[in-house]
Amino acid sequence: MISQAEDPSSKEGAEVHAEQASVDNRRSTNSTNTNITTTMAEPRPTEADIEEKPWKYVGYRGYSEFLASDNELLLFRRFGVLNARVALDMQDQLARLEERLEALDKQYSSVYGADVNNGSLRDDEPERAAIVAEIAKLLPKYNGFIMQQTRLCAYAKAPRRNIKNVSNWHFNHDYRAIDAAEQGYLFNHVDDMVCLAEKETTPLRSAIDSSLRLRTWRGWRDTARTADQVPKHDAGVISYYSDERMDGFVSAVIVLVGVSMLIVPIWILRCLSPSSQDMMLLVITVFVFVFLLVLSFFMATKPFEALGATAAYAAVLMVFLQVGAEK
Repeated sequence: MISQAEDPSSKEGAEVHAEQASVDNRRSTNSTNTNITTTMAEPRPTEADIEEKPWKYVGYRGYSEFLASDNELLLFRRFGVLNARVALDMQDQLARLEERLEALDKQYSSVYGADVNNGSLRDDEPERAAIVAEIAKLLPKYNGFIMQQTRLCAYAKAPRRNIKNVSNWHFNHDYRAIDAAEQGYLFNHVDDMVCLAEKETTPLRSAIDSSLRLRTWRGWRDTARTADQVPKHDAGVISYYSDERMDGFVSAVIVLVGVSMLIVPIWILRCLSPSSQDMMLLVITVFVFVFLLVLSFFMATKPFEALGATAAYAAVLMVFLQVGAEK
């Protein structure tokens, strides 16, 4: 029988492969454990956790989401005093440069001074060229800042009700979701607050918005939006209301009142006797006055526009009066 000897190098190689396989198995096991740990769902904070630590679980992320949920909540400071001070400082810097430039122009054009070519920019005096270059750097910044302030001043002052809505958010979180010093802008600078998206509304819509009972009527409530955008920890304290429904109601009221103002006086004049001219004039006077009040308090019209529309309305009624008198 012939026996074949075992190769020592082959044995060592087998041992190395076995050790490598063991290491790979351990790595695979660790990787699997890591993946299991990573894919495990992290438990969400409870309402008690959020109430105890709103600064951790709500914070600026929740505050930003709340402000961005409605355009009327985008309230920020105008920094009117600081902007005025910066504008004055930039203006003074330009004024001093202007004075220096005028002094040099006067000096270089003096009959007692040396002959300086004041008609060349390419061969200008270094000192004057340096001043002009400095002005060229500062003047565009000043012009841009002034134009920016012009646009900023066009923003309407933030309505009190909008500020109240934002302050109520802080109240609902015990004023602890945002650091006290960082929410002070909302309470200490009310007159400096502006609304970025304040829209022009009719007086009737403004009256609805100014009344808490009318503004929060359940018929305006947007339940779908409230359920979709309000977090669980704010459920029950935040509700959204439909602007479209409010505007539609206001438009319907305005149309109804306008039609009534046209039809009712015509029927009243029709029922009066043609001989009672004084009574007809009294009816026309009353309705013209009421029409002017309706335009002023129900619609966003300017005074001269309201007077023009009232004059046309009075002319229509007077024509009907004249036709009735001829009959």
